Amino acid sequence: MKKFNITTLAATLALALGATTAQAAATSEVAYGSLAGSAITFSELAVGPITGVLTSGDVQFGKLFDGQELAITKVPVPGEVEQEWFDDLSFGGPAAGLSLLAGAAGANLGAYDYGDAHGTALFGVGPQASYADGLGAISARFAAPVSALGFQLRDADGGAITLRLYRLDGSLIQNVDLSGRTDSFVAFARTGGAADIAGFSLTNRDSYYGVSIDNLVLSAAAPVPEPAAALLLLPGLLTVGLVARRRSRNNH
Repeated sequence: MKKFNITTLAATLALALGATTAQAAATSEVAYGSLAGSAITFSELAVGPITGVLTSGDVQFGKLFDGQELAITKVPVPGEVEQEWFDDLSFGGPAAGLSLLAGAAGANLGAYDYGDAHGTALFGVGPQASYADGLGAISARFAAPVSALGFQLRDADGGAITLRLYRLDGSLIQNVDLSGRTDSFVAFARTGGAADIAGFSLTNRDSYYGVSIDNLVLSAAAPVPEPAAALLLLPGLLTVGLVARRRSRNNH
């Protein structure tokens, strides 16, 4: 009779973990408080429109990256006939190097002081002459690639929000869907800990106020994923464990 080999099971589970991780999303959501690093608070900014490319901390901010195509998405205002115009960066992709471009005058970036403990936040200015604050795109390039980032979403009312994470060569790491979020702190880390997030673009279709960002934190070391994300690995591990037990019994 052949005994069940726990070493074989452990090796099989390790292989399964690697395979499951490879099939998982490129990033996992993590607790904002788990990130190591100082927050960029935008407290030095004067309230109002921003011209050109902005540098805050060691991060550059602009409207879009060279290579991206800036389009317009029109979305009906809930319960009203009028439409709001939002920036759309879903066409094209950044060129290698992630060179930032500013928007046109009056349609770039802006700063707003909420008058609370968190103070000033950064927003993108949309393409429409009125009701444009918060409806525009924000793009950012980091001084060095990181494995995790987090920030505070402000004025979010549950509308569509997309965070696009890029490598320095312009390739897309992941489109992170933040739709349905309200004001909150969000954070994401690369699966496997790869430190290759070199920048991001953030767009939204969140009516009335759009969104602003505040308290941006970049972390070179990836924190532990949220429990919910870690649980996604369990089905694969359990399946492999059952298969290994069946094989052991068949060899008895």
